[in-house]
Amino acid sequence: MTYNSKHVEILDPKDWYNLIAEQYASYHSHLDSFFDVEIQRYLPRNTDNLDIIDLWAWDWRVLKYFKDINYRKYVACDISEKMLQKHPTNWLKIQKVVCNLENELPFDDESFDIATSFFVIEHIENLKWLFWEVYRILKEEWRWIIWYFLQRREFEWDAWHGKTHKKFKIQQYRYRLEEIQEFAEYNFFKFNYQEIKENWVLIGYILVCEK
Repeated sequence: MTYNSKHVEILDPKDWYNLIAEQYASYHSHLDSFFDVEIQRYLPRNTDNLDIIDLWAWDWRVLKYFKDINYRKYVACDISEKMLQKHPTNWLKIQKVVCNLENELPFDDESFDIATSFFVIEHIENLKWLFWEVYRILKEEWRWIIWYFLQRREFEWDAWHGKTHKKFKIQQYRYRLEEIQEFAEYNFFKFNYQEIKENWVLIGYILVCEK
């Protein structure tokens, strides 16, 4: 994976994640700074019997935050069936759902207490629609926790597709914090954020949207 990229094919998220599913874990350390932040501060004091949805669950690192919580159900939702296959199959109360976050989410109104999204919204074209859908599926007075990475340059990936070696990037949309706040508040969320810095440089935010 490199940053030097001109005239490189740009793939949509489904194709991109299916293509790199087998090797993704060896590259994801560039996002580990976000995990120095304890998200427990954004969770309720009583975490028993929560209904949790991880929107775009990919490498299941968010699931690790909840491994000691007695949740009622945990739904891992992702556009890539191959990435979902990387999730544990022997953990209780985990459901895997393949879905496109650009479309209507296949869940009932007010189904979840906590929604999480890690390294996701920068790949969503119709972000205002996603805020509407997450608001719909959350229960009253609960929240959506978002890790938003400020990726100023696009990663270039090397992968084998069958017998063909190729370089490619993933489709991305660069949203300003003010735009995201506007989408959140348009859809009736209360919006808060925390800056994430690495060596004193801003690399992203934890966004908390409360219904």
